[in-house]
Amino acid sequence: MFTDMMKKRNPALVKAAAALHQNGSIPPNTYVIDLDSFCRNVQSLSRCAKEHDLQLYYMTKQIGRSGYIGQVIEKNGISKAVAVDIDEAFNLKKAGCQIGNVGHLVQPGNKQWKEVLTKICPEVITLFSLERAEQLSEAALSLGKSQNVILRVISEHDVLYPGQHGGFPLNTINAAVPELLKLPGINVIGLTSFPVLQLNKGQTGFDFTMNLETLKKAREIMEDQGVRVTHINAPGSTSCFTIPFLKEHGITHGEPGHAMTGTTPLHAYTSSLQETPCLVYVSEISHMDDYAAYTIAGGFYARSNMEKAFFGNTPQRLLKQETSVQPPSYENIDYYGSLEKNDGMNVGDSVIYAFRSQIFVTRSHVAFIQRTNSHNPEVVHFQRRGM
Repeated sequence: MFTDMMKKRNPALVKAAAALHQNGSIPPNTYVIDLDSFCRNVQSLSRCAKEHDLQLYYMTKQIGRSGYIGQVIEKNGISKAVAVDIDEAFNLKKAGCQIGNVGHLVQPGNKQWKEVLTKICPEVITLFSLERAEQLSEAALSLGKSQNVILRVISEHDVLYPGQHGGFPLNTINAAVPELLKLPGINVIGLTSFPVLQLNKGQTGFDFTMNLETLKKAREIMEDQGVRVTHINAPGSTSCFTIPFLKEHGITHGEPGHAMTGTTPLHAYTSSLQETPCLVYVSEISHMDDYAAYTIAGGFYARSNMEKAFFGNTPQRLLKQETSVQPPSYENIDYYGSLEKNDGMNVGDSVIYAFRSQIFVTRSHVAFIQRTNSHNPEVVHFQRRGM
């Protein structure tokens, strides 16, 4: 998906990744992140958010949800994380990172609320239901606490991705709010939904989904019942391009993930965006037959929209050689990837892919490298996975 843009905007990363693979510094099945570009991207996001008075929570699931990268992000201007689940929250917190939001994608379990409140200490917790609110309130009261919460709200017209359904139906908010206000262990301060933005059909920008209207209607209902709504979180392709539009519609919080690696959908089509693409996936040709070349896998993601990859046994040759990719199957474990066979291919060649990642659902390694433009790029942190 990003091979053309990577070649145009960050060819040094492609060459550095191939060089490090060829000299044995990184194995196949490794995502490689250009840490210098990554830090600049985070700094740009932080500046843009401050200019528009928007708060950001950083998302690490796409890049391996490690405490190492969480610390890097916080040092470069985004101070708190959103955790996809409680395990990510624990991992980040253990490394000294600050947690802004827990619960939006995966709700903590019934018996985990006390751990959330005492060990993770999030700024807000996202709730999907009155039952979860009651559980949280009870745990908070037993600890002498009151926890700020935001409600995930949905309507029948919203965009919802498979496996991510849930939330307070919009038509129940009017009845739910009085019940929530009776719970002394929680303090309802806002709302959230996902995704609020999607790439437009012309691939020239983003359009708001109906989820935005759901947020606005829910806010009106809550304020009519006396709730002071101070927090409206609208994740989905949060970037320097979209932050101004979010602010115009009263959004207070966003959650950049792919923007930090320059890999939102728009980054594949527009070269003028502030964030630089800075993530590739490294493999090598394992073997070939009469039909295809097979690459060592473990990091493929079925929704990555892969189209082609670079291959070769030197960094210089690699950028001049590309071939088509057979998309990974939802049905099979990705032991191997499959490339259209080319006469110039050799077993052991480096293969560099550039696509939208979700590293947390893979069994891949992650290498953070610096000085990609030098003759001696260096791996500064290697995160081993899947062992």
